[in-house]
Formats: sequence, structure tokens, C-alpha cells
Amino acid sequence: MTFSVIIPAYNAETTLGACLDACLAQTRPADEVMVVDDGSADGTARIAAARGVHCIRQHNSGPAAARNCGARETRGDVLVFTDADCVPARTWLEELAAGFDEGVGAVGGTYALGNPESWLARMVHAEIAERHASLGDEVDFLGSFNVAYRREAFDRVGGFDESFRAASAEDNDLAYRLDDAGYALRFRHKACVAHIHPTRLGAYLVAQMRHGIWRVKLYRKHPGRVRRGDRYAGLGDLAAAPLALLCVAWVGAAGACAVLGWSVWPAVTAAMALGGVVTGLHVPMAVAMVRRTGEARMGLFAAMGVLRALARGVGLAGGCWRFVIRGGGA
Repeated sequence: MTFSVIIPAYNAETTLGACLDACLAQTRPADEVMVVDDGSADGTARIAAARGVHCIRQHNSGPAAARNCGARETRGDVLVFTDADCVPARTWLEELAAGFDEGVGAVGGTYALGNPESWLARMVHAEIAERHASLGDEVDFLGSFNVAYRREAFDRVGGFDESFRAASAEDNDLAYRLDDAGYALRFRHKACVAHIHPTRLGAYLVAQMRHGIWRVKLYRKHPGRVRRGDRYAGLGDLAAAPLALLCVAWVGAAGACAVLGWSVWPAVTAAMALGGVVTGLHVPMAVAMVRRTGEARMGLFAAMGVLRALARGVGLAGGCWRFVIRGGGA
């Protein structure tokens, strides 16, 4: 089989060089490497050209469209994707290739931490590492930051849905369609790319709000997944965001009761109960993260998880307005 590595990039001049250097130094060399510049305003294309990597430029259309563009313009039997802010390990492509048994439609891998000096980045990574460690070889979701699709399977299900304009949920959607079409999805724990995780809480929560927005579109398209989640994120993960939003609603109700001179305790009790449930949903992961890292501060994930659930809940509300009430497709 031949392997084409495709890297969607948008204003990625500060990270793309390291990504390309790693892609060009694989123990199993790629048959071709391509960058799709999604309308960058910086030197992204220049970084690719300096390394002799073919770069296609398109108007800014989002990562899903950029990946599809790369798929059309490459020739490999297998389409391999990573992100411009990822640095693949030397054996990355070799490990992905080893997963393609007969009937396998896609193979994916995991993250290494690219900025361990940041406490927030370590916390974000510790959760991902714990989730990935719990996965078996067969999965029903693979992230587009580190994934290889058999071209025949990719084409059969229609590639990425370009109506997912943001970098959120488009990889879930494609994985679910491959899974529904009967293709096996494999997870290779040794197929690894280093990634720079968020270092500022505000930026992280904004990204989580975007996550909530696009989950509405995802679950409108795949309603059965609302009832069962996937092997990466289960029902507790799905429930946390709406429960956090309900908690805030009860806090608002308590304020309204106070203004009207009514008893606030029923609303306060409901808010406290919901807050306790949302916190409790994150405690097992917090404990696992402390055990994995040896850092007691990782226990604060239980609190950060509440903030994240609230950000996602706000996103869910926005997504319902955008995709359900207004009926927007993108």
C-alpha cells in the first residue's frame, strides 16, 4: 500500500516546520506529503516550499474541506492526516501502517505532550492519556490529529462532511459513518504525535464552548450516539454539559425568587444537587489522573471539569439555536 500524508494548515507558520520535519524523517517514509493551506495570511505556504513539500492553497473553508482537498489531490491507497501543530514520532507512520489488516477502514493513534512546562497543558494531556489508555485495539472513534484512512473506505462514505466548518466533531462524524458502514477502526497505542495543548484557561474554555456548539450538529446527524456515546466519551461525558446548564438555570431561579420575595431554598437545593452531580461525574477521572501522573494537583480536574461542562453547556445552547431553532447547516 502507498501512503499519502496530508496536513491541513491555517496560519501555521510557527508550528508547521517541526511537523513537516518529523513527517519527512519517518522510519517508514511516506509516498507523498502534502500541505493544504486553508487561506492563511502568514508564511505557511513558504514553510512548506522551503522543505520541498507540495502545498495547495484554497480559500478559507475549514479543516474538513482542507482534508478533502488533500484527499482529491493525492494518490495514496491510504490517506494519513495529522495537524500542523503536531510533531509525529519517527515510527508514527510505521505504526499506523501495521494496523491495516483486511477489513480495517481506519487506524489512529495517540498524543504525546509537547509543552510539559505548562500545568494546564499537563492536566489536559493527562485526561486524554487516561482515556486513550483505556481503549482497546478496536474503537468507534478516531481523532483526525493522528489517523489514517483506507482510501476506498474514505471515498465510500463520502470523506469529511464539509458543513462542519470548525475543527470540532468532523472527525467524530466520519468515524461514526465508517463504523456504521461496517469498517473496523483500530487504535494503535504506539502511533504517537506530540501536541501543544492549551496553556490559558480562558482559551481552553472557549474551545470547549465551540465543542458544545458542534456537538449539537453531530448528534442531530447521529441521534443514536446520544444514547450510547462512543468508546472515548461515554454517557457521563454527554450528560455533564446539560446538567451544568441546568445548575446555572436553578441559580438564576434562586435569584428571581429572592427578588420576588419567595423562598429561595428549593432552587438553591436543586442547584447544589446538580452541581454535586456534575462534580461527581469528574471525580473518577481526577483520581485516575492523580494516580497516572503522581501530581496531587491533578485532583483539581474535578473542579475544572465543572467549568468545562458549563462552557460546553453554553455551547450546546448556542448550537441548539444555530442548528435546531434556526435550522442552519453550518
